[in-house]
Amino acid sequence: MPMNIAIAGSEELISETLLEMLQERNFPVAQLFLLTALDAEDQDSVRFNSQDVYVQSIGNFDWSQAELVFFAGNGEDYLSAFNAAEQQGCKIIDLRSAEFKTANYGLSLPAQNEDMGAAVHTCPEDLTIIIANMIHPFFEETAISEVKIVTLEPVSGYGKKGTEALAKEIAQLMNGRPVENAQFPAQLAFNTVPVDKNAVCLQELQKLYPAEKLHPVISSLLVPVFFGTTVIVDIMLEDALPKEDIIRMLSSRDEVQLSEELLTPVTHGSNQSKVSMQVTMDDTNGNTDIHSFRVMLVADLLRSGKISNAILLAEQFGRPIVH
Repeated sequence: MPMNIAIAGSEELISETLLEMLQERNFPVAQLFLLTALDAEDQDSVRFNSQDVYVQSIGNFDWSQAELVFFAGNGEDYLSAFNAAEQQGCKIIDLRSAEFKTANYGLSLPAQNEDMGAAVHTCPEDLTIIIANMIHPFFEETAISEVKIVTLEPVSGYGKKGTEALAKEIAQLMNGRPVENAQFPAQLAFNTVPVDKNAVCLQELQKLYPAEKLHPVISSLLVPVFFGTTVIVDIMLEDALPKEDIIRMLSSRDEVQLSEELLTPVTHGSNQSKVSMQVTMDDTNGNTDIHSFRVMLVADLLRSGKISNAILLAEQFGRPIVH
């Protein structure tokens, strides 16, 4: 059944991608409201389902008009709007950054969510979703004793300012000029920069799986790539499982595609809704049961992370979508 939907924080990059994916999936929207805490007159209208939708000020919005609200706007200005939407009885899917999310709500993943009657559903961060969806099927068979994760992150993770900074630095260096007016702690172009963005993912994995002793370790590098995240995961199982079962579990989700191609951020990580995956196992001695294996993922996290998770949650509120 079509729903009246509001997107709070229409100025965010994540909102633009959310609108694209809602149209791609033919999500049944009766009426769309685009809301911002910025000056609404400075915002462009958006073409959605062959109609022009104009941005409105969130402070003047009547929340009784919306049934479902995607909260994407970060900042103090959105806190009162969040409370107003909740008091009005709107269904809320929270896509805000970790520092702005309301801590007293649990994390929602469609594969694990048991209470679709809840008013507020908080999406974990992109990396958490990718890792959680990958490891979740194994808990029905055994425990995971160790998870080691390395991520190679593109500058698009910092939004438009990241891609613009990399392009500017490349142009400066290729023209024989030093990097000027750097916006980041270190040069981005032709460089790798350690980043400390892992505390949130570790906390969210612990919150999703409080009974599991995962002992996750995450290392991240910011690399001179515009789009596409590469994730390498080493997993140690408590009990060995047949190779065929491991492959089946890793590829059980629709958004995952196993590939024998050369995986790169350029070819598989830009404007892609699928997560491309390769699996490496030590079966040189003819082992059919495997204790440990390595997974390499290349993904466009903006499309395959919390936005995809949010739309899957939203689809469970109404009539299932026929593709």
